[in-house]
Amino acid sequence: MKSIKLIVKIIFIVSAFLIIFNKIDLNKVKTIQINYPLLLFLAFIFFNLSQIISALRIHKYLKNINVTPTLKKQIMLYYVGMFYNTLLPGGIGGDAYKSYKFQKAYNQTYTKIIKALLIDRISGLFAIFVLIGCLISLSSFKYLFLIVLILSPIILYFIQKNFFKEFSFYPFIYSLIIQILQGFSFVLILLSLGISTHLIDFLILFYISSIISVIPISIGGVGLRELTFLYGLSLLNLDPTIGVVGAFLFFIISLISSAFGIIFIKGVENV
Repeated sequence: MKSIKLIVKIIFIVSAFLIIFNKIDLNKVKTIQINYPLLLFLAFIFFNLSQIISALRIHKYLKNINVTPTLKKQIMLYYVGMFYNTLLPGGIGGDAYKSYKFQKAYNQTYTKIIKALLIDRISGLFAIFVLIGCLISLSSFKYLFLIVLILSPIILYFIQKNFFKEFSFYPFIYSLIIQILQGFSFVLILLSLGISTHLIDFLILFYISSIISVIPISIGGVGLRELTFLYGLSLLNLDPTIGVVGAFLFFIISLISSAFGIIFIKGVENV
């Protein structure tokens, strides 16, 4: 079954890039250069800072159910989970691995651990909606998403109070910080390529692609992000080439960052 899922993901990624290569000017792709390598390096730093804060967020949620690894162990586990999710997509999932480690170390039920990981993901999703709502009035898009700015925290609070009562609401602030850092990382990627116009539009599409990339049909969101930029920028009558290249560079940064997880595998044998 796992092999079939992996094959399906590979087929999707290949199909996605065949569509992309058919839609964009490949000669223009060849002309794109990294004009400011330092900015690309800073994008890498800010992305990893967002991952460390992500580990801190789940650390806060897990404390609510008395799962209390040290913050150092939590960060190491987070990167190991990234490694399993991105570089071993056909094997054990990162969340499944972390759930097993926490259940074994703290004798906590899988149900509560899964709920902690789930509210962690939901919190991040609603943070993206809030940021889209903030950005939308400054973009070329319509004002439809402005209502999301008001409703998202309210809906998240309702979900947390009714379905995740054992967890506190305030780690949502961490989610906002995480998404701001990732958005800034993407903007730095664009600036490293010499792009300084339509940044708000690019940023909104980046956040939309972050939502779409959770669809479990890809590996690390590759293909999904690029397609989002391909069609999103085309709707705005903008050249999608830079967006596609920027999205792929973001994936490369996440791929390299995920590889750090292999260094920590032995270090988390005893959580």
